[in-house]
Amino acid sequence: MSAEHLWYQSEIAKQVRRRAQLQVTVEDYESNADLLILNVKTNRSVAIEIQRWDTDIRARTQHRMSLGHEVIWLITDSAKLSPETQHQVFTNRGAFVRVRSFSKPYTALSPWEPDQPRTTPVIEASGTIGRLDASSGCIRATRMPLLRVLEEILDGKREWIFPGQSIYKTVSGSGRKGGSWVRRIDYVNANILASGLSIPLVPESSRYGRLSGPIEASPQILEDGIGPTIRG
Repeated sequence: MSAEHLWYQSEIAKQVRRRAQLQVTVEDYESNADLLILNVKTNRSVAIEIQRWDTDIRARTQHRMSLGHEVIWLITDSAKLSPETQHQVFTNRGAFVRVRSFSKPYTALSPWEPDQPRTTPVIEASGTIGRLDASSGCIRATRMPLLRVLEEILDGKREWIFPGQSIYKTVSGSGRKGGSWVRRIDYVNANILASGLSIPLVPESSRYGRLSGPIEASPQILEDGIGPTIRG
């Protein structure tokens, strides 16, 4: 494993252990996942794989799901993937991750490298993270802290779905293909808005969870789903 891989594995585990309701296993034997996280309150689990190279994402996802785990593939900034593997990221529960600091939100960091300054790292997920854009009424890609995404998955509020081109739009307004991690409330309300019917939106107090906040465009992920900018 590279220093980058080991850093992500260690940092995610450290942040998860701060949540009383979450338990984490590093290098889980049965699922062969880099990290296996369990929410003891909801009894939901998610297997995390940190990936930099080509692999059969589809087959490995099916194995872990057969064990009863949700699965998320985290593709790092340094990943060098073939077009086929990148396609699998957008069809088999993937997301792109990068590290930033609170003081420089658009500057990628490499805290696994020895010459990097000490900062408070924020692991950010993007590319397939969808949120409802209230101004357009459509689901669009955004950036979010990874731990928030994981907590929502483990709470049962965010799911991997294929929203469809009618409600999953790029900034230009064209329909977007592929899957996305979307909150249930966003998906339901986007369909209500797309219907054109006078149906009230699902309220924030519903079992679906709170409505999403404003859209944040990701400078690292292309809207057509090609992938992140790879640093040399």
